[in-house]
Amino acid sequence: MAAASTLTVAPAQAVAGDPATDNLYAFTAKIDIGGIRACSGALLNNQWLITAASCFVDDPAKAGTLTAGAPARKSTATIGRTDLTGETGEVREIVHLVPRQDRDLVVAKLAAPVYGIGLLHSAATAPVEGEALKGAGYGRTKNTWVPDRLHAASFTAGTVQDTTVNIDGTPVCKGDTGAPTFRENDGRLELVAVTSRSWQGGCLGSEETRTGAVAGRVDDIRTWISESTASTLTRWKLQMVTRTSTGLYHTIRDSNGDWTGFGDVQKAAGTVQDVSYAADAAISGKNYVFALGGDGRVYQANRRATGGWEAFRDITNEIGVLPGSTVRIAVTSTGNGLALVALSGGRVYHAVQDPAEKWSSWGDVTGKLGVLGNATEVTVSQTSGGQTHIGVVADKKAYHGLRNADGTWSGWGRVSNLPTGLDAVNTMAFAGTGSDLQIILSSPTGDIKHAIRSADGSWGTFGNFSGKLGPHQPAVSMDAAAVDGEFQAAVLTADGRIKHTLRHANGKWDALDEPTGYPGTATMVAITGSTS
Repeated sequence: MAAASTLTVAPAQAVAGDPATDNLYAFTAKIDIGGIRACSGALLNNQWLITAASCFVDDPAKAGTLTAGAPARKSTATIGRTDLTGETGEVREIVHLVPRQDRDLVVAKLAAPVYGIGLLHSAATAPVEGEALKGAGYGRTKNTWVPDRLHAASFTAGTVQDTTVNIDGTPVCKGDTGAPTFRENDGRLELVAVTSRSWQGGCLGSEETRTGAVAGRVDDIRTWISESTASTLTRWKLQMVTRTSTGLYHTIRDSNGDWTGFGDVQKAAGTVQDVSYAADAAISGKNYVFALGGDGRVYQANRRATGGWEAFRDITNEIGVLPGSTVRIAVTSTGNGLALVALSGGRVYHAVQDPAEKWSSWGDVTGKLGVLGNATEVTVSQTSGGQTHIGVVADKKAYHGLRNADGTWSGWGRVSNLPTGLDAVNTMAFAGTGSDLQIILSSPTGDIKHAIRSADGSWGTFGNFSGKLGPHQPAVSMDAAAVDGEFQAAVLTADGRIKHTLRHANGKWDALDEPTGYPGTATMVAITGSTS
């Protein structure tokens, strides 16, 4: 078999696929090795690619001889530029290689992170013979020697071996070595294998008729990929809790963008009957999870930094019983303690846990700041300086209240009076990043806006957030958190999908990311940032 090259998603009658459109496969990289060889690859996280080791050795048949370290020749990757004649996307030098010895695979570190380009996470399950797969690459086509467009292709999985899978369908040509082969799973793409070598039947300049190819599997080496790319990890993680139709579940996203599987919180920390809502916050590496039971009582469980859980306990006797029906809770870290808020009987209440984990009784925030009619949502966050910010949605309008570091309160400010661009608000979330408060608001029709409130109380421009989350869908639940000084947001949309993105400290946004694997249908989501 000859060295492999270009992939394409195309009708069966097309020989070398069709140009990819709408940046659907923007995670695909065009790799140039010293100006003498071209390959393809895929973006695993902001600073790492995966491709074929054979791209970086003089004899592609000796991929196993590649050693870790800087490439022998200056190598660059162009990512997010599906039309190579344009200027979109990013170009980065490849500065470090970590090869896999038992298959034609290598992970490649970029000199600097890239932002705003979707990632391709590794599949957790092996391909099966006969499975429909797709691929994307920048290699040769049936009639173009050096294409300037990304192409996409359809394949069928053949024989699955310990480290490889055979694929056949659209021809794989020179320049497609290292290209991703992926599946669609519930509307999400996941990396199944990396193209290694092919017969090149149907490629320009080849008289071969066979179109089969071999690709290196990735589903069984996800741990190796995580460990090999760990040099860019920080101590910070995002922790997420979601309530679904089957229970309460927890996952963690590391700073490289990898998600753990969803774990059953109640299996680990004890059952709370008929959980109606949940919230979480963290102090250092310890995650505090709160559940509002069907009995209207509040329960607290703690997940240690080491991973074990302290069981749910009923804290209602410590904080008190609220009048009316409690419908929402929210919580934030205050540095060495917690601030818990609740929406009950149309009023907002506030309690504090001190560093010794002793709770104060509920205080009536509404009594201090005034009554808001028909309140339906509440959010809370703290900014540096000890200010606790409480947000409330009432009568489809957004309000902001402030508890100062000295314990005094400032009255409700009507966020909806600002030029938000929304006629009505149904959900809201706060996150404090340093002295700034970052906010997202959503409308019942699915428009979402983001803005920043500075320490002096001034508000920045409300920018469009909806476009960062893919297809337009109303938000049924959302939360935000500060993680290592960066703003992260999770939105549960009406179609039952949890969508995540983050705003870096430099103001650049990451592309949409979606955690998967939670049992049942998600009904709410909560997130927090923690250290390891």
